[in-house]
This record gives sequence, structure tokens and C-alpha cells, in this order.
Amino acid sequence: MKLNKKIAIVTGAGKGIGREAALEIAAEGATVICVSRTQSDLDETVRLIEENGGHAASLSRDLTDAAQVQSMVDAVVEKYGRIDILINNAGGYPSEIYDKVSKQAIKIWEWSETQWDQIIKTNLKIPFLCINKVVPVMIRQGSGDIVSVSSRMGRIASQMGAYAVAKGGIITLTKTTAIQTQEYGIRANAVAPGIVDTPGQRVYNHNVGQDDVKMGSANSVARAIMYLLCDAPQVMTGQVLDLFTTV
Repeated sequence: MKLNKKIAIVTGAGKGIGREAALEIAAEGATVICVSRTQSDLDETVRLIEENGGHAASLSRDLTDAAQVQSMVDAVVEKYGRIDILINNAGGYPSEIYDKVSKQAIKIWEWSETQWDQIIKTNLKIPFLCINKVVPVMIRQGSGDIVSVSSRMGRIASQMGAYAVAKGGIITLTKTTAIQTQEYGIRANAVAPGIVDTPGQRVYNHNVGQDDVKMGSANSVARAIMYLLCDAPQVMTGQVLDLFTTV
């Protein structure tokens, strides 16, 4: 029980990587507050945690809205008194875009401003707002762990345009946060997985004709997150774990 009595927020916890991270964190003794927009997905994650003897609660929030992010933080602090862990996982490739995409590469000059803004808002604004609102709580308590989910796309660029830019932004956001919070006993790290088998990824794969692409498991990403929380050296901050081959 390496995280016994810790209070953890996991965003995007309704499915995929977020759900697997929530399950792993709860199994190590933490109380997990599962956050996403869809309450029915959160209910299932909480049920799975409690079924395995863990402790969890859910909060339905639109994390692109600063007021709702602050409401999330206030609700957790009011009930539990602290926030020890923040897992910045919420994000993705919104269905409004990938439902209409028939090829993997959307050229930079083909993106509409609306599509670009939506991807940046979903994948970079959310982790910024969560860090922005959670870090003051961690500073007051003198400790905290933040792990954000970036992507291979943000490490070596890709054909996915705005998504790659946003995921690259998470890496710089992580390093900046680490530099600015280390003196307060806070660590900020990230994981950068390759293609992960999630419901949204399967839809995207089908639309662009890559149903047979090799994918990693969401649980593998969750285990990397757990390493950063439980087993990484205390001095390890501002780092990114790459979960893909460069060969």
C-alpha cells in the first residue's frame, strides 16, 4: 500500500488510460477522485475500484472550463482536506474531428481554426488549468505529485498536426512546472506512450484505415504512471518516460 491515505485526482478517468490509472492507484491504497464529463463512465470506474476493495468518488466536470476545474479542486479539498496526486490524463482526439477524417495526415494548411482550437483546448488547456488550480493546494501542504499523459506524437512530431503540438506542449508544461514547484516539495513528470488501445483510438484507426496497427495496453501506461508515483527517486522531476521504440 505505497499510496495509503493519499488523495488522488485522475482526470479522464471514465475509460481507457484514466480508468486503468485510477484502478492501479486505488489498489495501492489511495482514495481516487475520478473526473470526466460522462457520469455513467465514472460510475463504472468507481464500481470497479470499490469491487476490488478500494476507495473512490466521482466528479462530473468539463475541465476546459476554469470555473469547473476550480469547483473540482474546492470539492476535493472541502471533503478530504488535501490533494496529494494529480494525474493529468483527460484529452484525446475529439470525435467531432476524427468522425470526419478519412486519412491520418491532416496538413497544417488544411486545419480550420476551429479544429485547431478544439484540439489545443482539449489536450493542452485542460492540463494547464488542472495544474494551475491544484498546485496552490500542494504548495500549502508542502508536497504533491503530478503526472501528465503526453504522447509519442509530442516527442518526435507526427502527421497529426495540432494533436502533436498539444502533446509536445504538455512536455514543456511538465518541465516548467517541475522547475517552478520543486522548492515546494512537488514533483511533476510525464509519460509519453505510443498508440494505446482505447475506445476512441479504435474509432480513429478504423476511419483512417489502420485497423491492424499494433497498439499498447492502457494498463501498461498506468503501470508507468505508478512507477513515477511510487518507485521513482524523490529527486526525479521534470522527466518524461517514453513508452515506445525509437527504432
